[in-house]
Formats: sequence, structure tokens, C-alpha cells
Amino acid sequence: MGFYTGSTGKLYLQPILTTDFDNVPQEVNAVLKIRDWSIETSLELLETTTIDTAVKTFTPGMVSATGSATVMYYRREASDVGTQFEQMLNKVMKTTTAGVTEADRVGLTLRAGQRVTTVPFFDVKDDIAFNAYITSASITVGTGELTSVSIQFTADGPFIEIVDA
Repeated sequence: MGFYTGSTGKLYLQPILTTDFDNVPQEVNAVLKIRDWSIETSLELLETTTIDTAVKTFTPGMVSATGSATVMYYRREASDVGTQFEQMLNKVMKTTTAGVTEADRVGLTLRAGQRVTTVPFFDVKDDIAFNAYITSASITVGTGELTSVSIQFTADGPFIEIVDA
């Protein structure tokens, strides 16, 4: 049984994902210098209780997911391979009056553990993949602390891939 720490987790910022998503996120899509990420999925329950019953009953309704990530504010070195924080900021912080459009929708893959692809081959996927809109971004500057960028996102559509159990 393997346990993971946050140091194995990653976040990948990719082009829009399709339902036939079967490719492994590449390191060039990994967000560099990430401190943490989280995702929360919720299910709305629709009440089906009738007036002649004493106990409430429900049926499943719609599912939604929101999440967040904290990325370090930094300047990329020539040897760094991956996505810099500004590519996430550019999806919500606009310098024109055009605003956010459907073109700002992104594919996100959240990696909780690792993907094992060594011999003997194990198709272990610790990924959660979906399309999303980045709904907010804030930059925090504090004396004696690293400057960070907090990102909030909302899933748009169904999950493409979820963690293999």
C-alpha cells in the first residue's frame, strides 16, 4: 500500500480536454512552483417527499465541482520546463475590454499521487481531469513570506478522468 504526500501532487494546465482523453499530461503542461491544490465536488439532492409521508426522501440532482490552487509568484529560469503562473492569471485578469470568453476555458488535470508507467507496466492513474473556467485570482504579498497567487476554478462539464482506486 502506497501513501503519498503533497510533494507528489501536481497541477497541469492544458488545452481543452475531450471525452476520449487518453493521453498522459506532459511535464511542459505542469504548473511550476505550486504550493497546493484542492477540489470539492457536491451533489444537489432533489426532495421527493410527498405530503402523506413523515420521512423525507431524495433523488440525485446535479453535480458541480469547484477548486483552488496556490502558485508561487516567480520568474521562470531558462532550465525550467512547465507552465508559469501568468498563464493561469491571463485566463481571468484581462488587459482589454473584451473580457473572459469561451476561449479562456482550460483543461485541468490534478495529480494526487503519481502515474506509474514503468516495467512491469501498471496503469495507475492518480489524476482528476476536467475542463474549467478560472473564476478568480489573487496575488498575496507579505513581509517575510513568498509572494503567492491564489486561483479559484469551476469545472465546466463532466470529469474526463478520475483517480483509479
